[in-house]
Amino acid sequence: MTLGDPLPETPWGAPLGAYFVLVGMPSGLTVISWWARTRRYPGWAAVERVGSWVALGVLAVVSVILVVDLGRPAGFFLMLTRFDNLGSPISVGAKLIAVKMFLLAVLLYQLERRRRADRSASARTLPRWIRTVPAWLLIALSFGLAIYPVSVLSRSWGSPLAATSGAALIFLLTSLLMGAAGAVLIVELMPHVDSARSVSRAGMATLLGGYLLALIFEGLSLNGDPLQRRLLAEVVAGAYALPFWGLVVAVGVATPTACLLLSRRRAAVMVSALAILVGAAAVRYLIFLAG
Repeated sequence: MTLGDPLPETPWGAPLGAYFVLVGMPSGLTVISWWARTRRYPGWAAVERVGSWVALGVLAVVSVILVVDLGRPAGFFLMLTRFDNLGSPISVGAKLIAVKMFLLAVLLYQLERRRRADRSASARTLPRWIRTVPAWLLIALSFGLAIYPVSVLSRSWGSPLAATSGAALIFLLTSLLMGAAGAVLIVELMPHVDSARSVSRAGMATLLGGYLLALIFEGLSLNGDPLQRRLLAEVVAGAYALPFWGLVVAVGVATPTACLLLSRRRAAVMVSALAILVGAAAVRYLIFLAG
C-alpha cells in the first residue's frame, strides 16, 4: 500500500460494536452479586437471582449478535467447538460466553434449591464444593469477559484506542459499573429488599470514583505520547468530542455524581444508574469506534 492509496474499510461493523458494549454488563452483574453474597447482606439472594437471569439474557443477545455478524450459525458453532483457533481472542471469547451461560444456569438451579431449603426444613442442600466451585469459575470467567474485547480490538488498526495503556482498565471498570448500575435498578424495582439499597449505592459510587480516575490518567497517558496525542485531540476536540463530552462526561460521570451527592431519593438513584449505563456504554463504543 502506498501513501496515496485509500485505507481499507474498517474491519468492524455496528453489530460488533454493540456486542463489545453489551458483553460487559453480565460480567459486572455476576461480580457485584458475588461480592454482595459473600458478605451475606440481607435480601441480596433475590437480587442475585434476578441479576443472574438478566445476565443470562444479555449473553443470549450477544451470542445472537455474534451469529448475525458472522453471517451463518455454522461459523459460530465452529468457534465453540474448534480448539485449533485459540490464538483468536474473539473465538476464545465465544467459548467463554458459552461456558458462562452454562455456569449461570447451574447457579440459578443452586439458588432455587437454596430458596426451597430455606422454606422447608426437610429439604436437602447441595454439598459445599458444588456450590463453591461454579461460583469461583463464574467470577474468573466474568473478569475474562470484562476485558477480552480489548485484546480483540487492539489487534485492529481501526480501534487504536484499544491498544493504549488504560484501555483494559477502563473496560474492566465500565463492566463493573454497568453491573453495579444494573444491580441498583433491580434493587430499586424489587419489593422487600430495602436492606440491599445502601450496599448497591455505595458500590456504584465507589466504582464511579475509580472510573473517573482511570479516564483522567488515560488522558494524561495519551497526552504524554506524541504518537497518541492525535487520538486524544480527536476525542476531546475533534470528531468524537460531542459523544465524549456529552455522553461519557456529562451523562456518564457528572449526572450520576450530582444525583448521588445531592439526593438519596429513589428517583435520583435510578437516574444515576441509568446515566452510568449510558456513559459506560458510550465510552466502550468510543474506544471501539475512534481511530
